[in-house]
Amino acid sequence: MKKTKQFKLFALCSAIILSVISCGTKAELKDDTLSSFMLGGIYFIHGYGGANSVESMMSNAGYTTNEELVSGYKEIFEFPFETSDSSGAKRVLKNSWDITNKESLLEALKDLETRDYAYKSWDYARIANNVSMGYAAGYLTKEECLSILANTLTLAKEKYKDWDTYYQDFDKGRNDWNSEDPEKDSFETLAKVITKGDKSIFNILPLHN
Repeated sequence: MKKTKQFKLFALCSAIILSVISCGTKAELKDDTLSSFMLGGIYFIHGYGGANSVESMMSNAGYTTNEELVSGYKEIFEFPFETSDSSGAKRVLKNSWDITNKESLLEALKDLETRDYAYKSWDYARIANNVSMGYAAGYLTKEECLSILANTLTLAKEKYKDWDTYYQDFDKGRNDWNSEDPEKDSFETLAKVITKGDKSIFNILPLHN
């Protein structure tokens, strides 16, 4: 009887220890900065050639654990556009958004944030993308970018329960914007697969930690 009680006590202690370790791991993997850039992650993954290409990048870099994958995604998601190509970023912002300076960028970002629209993740994703380009163009500092994205992440968390619903809504918004866009199919496919798989950063870092 005594051995049984000792075994039960050992099992209870082990369960508590495992629980503490598990909680610690989740806490270590919480990264709101990366999560805020993940709002526009579909653009960045598309730019890198798609989900398979990004997965190959991570594998080739030797990233296997969740911690390593978080580190890898921070490298490619956070400020993904080079400041050395500021002229390219300025050109995209001007041609696509008629943005030519900091003031017009901030005005466009505010409009995306506040406008009444059914598919807000479409707006939030474009905020993340435009903020990143705005940094590359020299219109925003890193601190300004992080502040804007932190606020956008809060708004996204208030509206969406997980990344799946976020990107389902994104796809609806993009289709509503232009159902004849030549990249429609590639974005539609990516929106469906981006959150799938154990090694997807969107599973490793849930929208709600």
